[in-house]
This record gives sequence, C-alpha cells and structure tokens, in this order.
Amino acid sequence: MATYPDNTGFKSTFSRCELTLNGKIYTAITNVSIDQPTERSGVKGTKPFPIGQTAGTMDLGEGTITFSDEAERMQFINDLGDGYREKLWGLTWVIRSGTETFKTECVGCAVTGNPIDHGEGADALGGDIAFSFMSHKINGKSPHLP
Repeated sequence: MATYPDNTGFKSTFSRCELTLNGKIYTAITNVSIDQPTERSGVKGTKPFPIGQTAGTMDLGEGTITFSDEAERMQFINDLGDGYREKLWGLTWVIRSGTETFKTECVGCAVTGNPIDHGEGADALGGDIAFSFMSHKINGKSPHLP
C-alpha cells in the first residue's frame, strides 16, 4: 500500500489583503483575481517565419475583489466619494506557502463595476467590485523591465 506525504501546512493560503484609500485600510476581503496579459508581436526578417518576438505591451489589467462584508464594500465605495469610478487607489495582498510569502501589489486601481445584489440570509453577505489597474508587482518584481 502506498503512503502519501502529510501535506498539512504546505498548502498555499490567502493570508491577508489590504485595500488602502486615503490612509484607511479595508480588510474584509476574501478573494482577489487579476489578469494583465502581455500582447506580443513577431519580429519579421527575410524568413517566412518570425525571427524573434517583441517585448510586448500591456494594457490596463482587470480584476475582481470579493468582500466578505457588504457593509465594508459599500463603505469603501462611499469613502471614494462622488465620481468614485474616477478615483485611483492601491491594493496589496499576501499569499503564504509554507515559509515563503508572496506579496502582490496593484497600482493605479479604479472601480469599473460594482454589482449590487442585496437580500436577506447568509448568502446575501459580501459582494464584488470589478476594477482596472495600471500595473502590478509580485514581491517587488515587475512583469517587464523598464
């Protein structure tokens, strides 16, 4: 019979997320999802196939923040103030895996959507905010060289 290693304590965990706005920190966040793909082009020469690739370009990234507390989500929108989809803010979160820590930062974030679905019961708690961002770093490392 095969024995399997005890992986308890080795799984990556969503450790902490902080959304910062004007010195105020919001922490009732249970999930963050982002994507900022690089679009590359081929470098053409005298061959019928590409002879290289460009470094590529990145447009605004897109993401979603899931709040566990609807009141804090609505407070964040309220604190952004009038014209809240035009205000920029920052987002940082940490993933822990064993003894390693991975910090992700999004810079120049702006709300692009905030669906509202209020109801009663436990399923009605929390909610999402869709956002765009200008750039991101993982442990201080950028996706492209300056």
